[in-house]
Amino acid sequence: MKIIIPTNDRETIAVHTGRCKEFGFYEIENGNMVLESFVPNPHQHQDEDCCRTHSGEHCDDGHNELVELFSKGDLLMYYAMGKRLRTELKNNEIPFEKASFVNIQEIINAVLKQK
Repeated sequence: MKIIIPTNDRETIAVHTGRCKEFGFYEIENGNMVLESFVPNPHQHQDEDCCRTHSGEHCDDGHNELVELFSKGDLLMYYAMGKRLRTELKNNEIPFEKASFVNIQEIINAVLKQK
């Protein structure tokens, strides 16, 4: 199982999924974490207006790069995310779950207990 967790410091979950620095991929086998890797966020927001056109409307390219990245995992854990990303994840049948903890190790331990 591959768990994906947005992070800015590799220790805690990022507050906003689409604005994190990178995503941690944690591969779990037989109840143990066997691999940890990090992928830079391909959809980083540089400012609040980055996803708006000059007329103030949202652009249509959406979160395709995030959806593609998240499709490589089995579960996306999040703290908070925008409605548009949530809708795109549902439409693409990508499983996601709100984390009950801030510390990444605690999040992974909680997922392991569920399995």
